[in-house]
Amino acid sequence: MPYFLYEGRLACGEKAELKGSEADHASKSRRLRIGELFEVQDHQPQRFEAKVLAKSRNRLSFIVKKLLKPPPESCLQLELWQALPREKALEFILQKGTELGVSGFVLFPGRYSQGMRHQPKQEESLQRWQRICREACKQSGRFLFPELKGYNSLDEAFENNPLQGVGWILCSKEDNTRTISEHEFPLRGIQHQLLIGPEGGWHQDEINTAENMGWKRVGLGPRIMRSETAALSALSILQYLYGDMGRHSQKS
Repeated sequence: MPYFLYEGRLACGEKAELKGSEADHASKSRRLRIGELFEVQDHQPQRFEAKVLAKSRNRLSFIVKKLLKPPPESCLQLELWQALPREKALEFILQKGTELGVSGFVLFPGRYSQGMRHQPKQEESLQRWQRICREACKQSGRFLFPELKGYNSLDEAFENNPLQGVGWILCSKEDNTRTISEHEFPLRGIQHQLLIGPEGGWHQDEINTAENMGWKRVGLGPRIMRSETAALSALSILQYLYGDMGRHSQKS
């Protein structure tokens, strides 16, 4: 269920206020009415059921009714490494990747990235991308926000993030490139890291570097996809095979 964020700590029986954009969204988009119940999450984080007491243009007063059990995160720990595509494509990937259960994003310019090569470590860019992830969490009901890290190159990202679990580098279909479903790994207790290229694809040196560090080359079949299409397709496949969206979602 979608929820609202409270910048502070809440407790049952306490009265508090949503302010600014959160209050505006509650009144105009959700159209919450006095006496209506809704969900709110504080910075601890803790999720509560609350009741609207009063509202105005930029404020919404409420009382905290009860503590809620947080929704489970995906059993699949999934980190998306994305070579920077176009800005709109990246925002789409961050939003939909968060909704699909990505636990963290690693962003960097690839050799063939266009237009955003100098942005991944700029504070303004990171803050904007974090807001996108936060709004996607609220919309999808996720309890924890994904971690977001930016680097100036793929090499710098490798240096600061040693491979843990299984690393996949998504490449165009070749005779020796198997699809994700053709690999067999344990279903639980293993981290998956997925490396996606920009619109221009990977330079061979980038593929070689990743493979030398233990990443496995995989494909998505015969079609050539946009960066955002490839990212979401691969994430969905991994969640189906090893996460909470498919055949093993009811097993512990």
